[in-house]
Amino acid sequence: MSPPGIDTNRRRPPLAVLRSLLAACVVLGAAAVLSAGAPAASADNWSPVHPGDFPDPSILYVPGSLGSPGTYYGFATQNFAAPSQTINIQVSTSTDGVNWTQLNGVDALPRLGSWAKEGETWAPSVVYNAQDTDYVMYYTATEAWSGDQCIGMATSLTPMGPYTDTSGSPAVCQDGSDFNNAGTLVDNGNYGGSIDPDVFMDPATGDASLIWKADSNHLGAGATTIWSVPLTSDLVPVANTTPVPLLTASQTNWQSGIVEGPDMVATQTTTGTPPHTTTTDNYYLFYAGSDEGASTYGLGWATCSGPSGPCSDQSTSGPLLASEPGMSGPGGPDVYSLPAVGSSPPQLVMAFAAWQGTTVGYLSCGIRPMYLADLSFGGNDNGPPTLSANDPGESPASNPSCPGRPALPPGYWQVAADGGVFTFGSAGFYGSTGSIRLNKPVVGMAPTPDRRGYWLVASDGGVFAYGDAWFYGSTGSMILNKPIIGMIPTINGQGYWLIASDGGVFAFGNAPFYGSAGGDGLAYPVTGAAPSFLGGGYWLVDANGQVFNYGNAPFEGQPVFAPGGYRITGLAGTRDSSGYWLASANGNVADFGDAAPYGSMIGTNLNAPIVGMAATHDGAGYWLQGSDGGIFTFGDAPFFGSMGGHRLNAPMVGIAAV
Repeated sequence: MSPPGIDTNRRRPPLAVLRSLLAACVVLGAAAVLSAGAPAASADNWSPVHPGDFPDPSILYVPGSLGSPGTYYGFATQNFAAPSQTINIQVSTSTDGVNWTQLNGVDALPRLGSWAKEGETWAPSVVYNAQDTDYVMYYTATEAWSGDQCIGMATSLTPMGPYTDTSGSPAVCQDGSDFNNAGTLVDNGNYGGSIDPDVFMDPATGDASLIWKADSNHLGAGATTIWSVPLTSDLVPVANTTPVPLLTASQTNWQSGIVEGPDMVATQTTTGTPPHTTTTDNYYLFYAGSDEGASTYGLGWATCSGPSGPCSDQSTSGPLLASEPGMSGPGGPDVYSLPAVGSSPPQLVMAFAAWQGTTVGYLSCGIRPMYLADLSFGGNDNGPPTLSANDPGESPASNPSCPGRPALPPGYWQVAADGGVFTFGSAGFYGSTGSIRLNKPVVGMAPTPDRRGYWLVASDGGVFAYGDAWFYGSTGSMILNKPIIGMIPTINGQGYWLIASDGGVFAFGNAPFYGSAGGDGLAYPVTGAAPSFLGGGYWLVDANGQVFNYGNAPFEGQPVFAPGGYRITGLAGTRDSSGYWLASANGNVADFGDAAPYGSMIGTNLNAPIVGMAATHDGAGYWLQGSDGGIFTFGDAPFFGSMGGHRLNAPMVGIAAV
């Protein structure tokens, strides 16, 4: 039976673990749940608990001493701010589990392990370690040398931290090599990395398990799977133990091949009449499914025979919780309990994150605050889970860093076939291959999200990284059927796609593979590509104007044909991914979907053909790039200069914009 305030479960970020009733000081997100009964307290459901972004919440309850009230600690994914203001793990506190205060400026994990890339930290799971009488945080970060997302382990003597990761390697990382943490070796296979740790304490045995999601979707390796491995008494993976799969995405009607953010909860069912009673443990696995950056994201549940599975998905007809009035795309569940009052059992509460209102995506100034909902189970605590009814409204959360923040001044880069890079406006110069002898010519470039770096790509797929751009791999040593014609970065810059002229797509880093036209035997070569706005898909276009859409990139139309001088050479998407422009070599621009007609160079005698285009950030304009370095601006795209009229060592092949 769980003591008052026990964190009964948790999802992708956190999950408290009650190591033992000995530690009368703390309970975490992995404890058993008592029978339901009439609650003594209830969560203020369906309104953000405090202003601001607080994704992947993890709740830890620490009882007070000598009868004093205890404290709930909430931990969340990093904030999104300038590097000097980045908080790796956000913290919030509450005295009753219902009313929360976000602690601005407090970082529970100010320094990551030496294996991790700073500034990319999320999905914490914090538990109490009765063996060592300290607190343990499992967290997700990007491994610095491979670019894979991995799980680290940090410790602290106090619940708020600071937590410290002294290991030189991740605790769990399914990247094809064994991981080594505190002397434990586990054969973990190759699934592109591991994310979303969740520590679960089995109330039947007192044993702890680590549950997580393998990050195979970033490799384009099919449906994702949630895994489990037992932990020792000091909460590290048991040596020489192979992880076991719990649940794989199989519901094609809503999961889109993704299950993640696990949170296991246990309830106990008592049958019979005292003193002849029998107690049965029931295991529930809550998870998130579909694309986190879309309103289709939702919460599902499964029943399990235990923390090592197997589990049976119960959300076959749809998610347990989907987008509702007031919030979109809920995910990141973590179940905890409110303090019991008198003889009433504690009320279970599910904390989760969702996009505030209908504004989905950080680039749209959306945020994912923390929400609360009462949780109950039908029958004798072994029935299906039920969440309290939606009561939208009250004070909305806000994103103070977005509406009033200064916009990054515009600018653009021009890149030539020899890799020479030319900067205009706010675009910075971080390096080039202009003085390097290349095996194959450069065919394109792509900037990082903060525009403090960029990649160049050659026709053999060789990738050159500059500034804060990381190298995640290339096809430079591969034998290609057709040459590479360009590249697309992922929305967070932790990966990229290389596009070949036969429509082949090669994914690196965290770039998921959504499909390609590589085996379609195209009549015309692919000449352009662009990502969808939230990075969940991409478009390809061939020289004749045929558009191929993958992932969440919608098909909005295409020209009937584009022969001769109308050869398509550029593609750019609108801000909301509901339209795109196609640019032709003769300067014509065709618009589809919600792409507005801002103008073109059709009818003008060009000195050189158009070889590329780039849209402005707000989607209200675009630039066209000539092979002679000429720049043509339309809509709100400003002109800062060009290489037109200058003597070039090699022709221009592309443009990228700030």
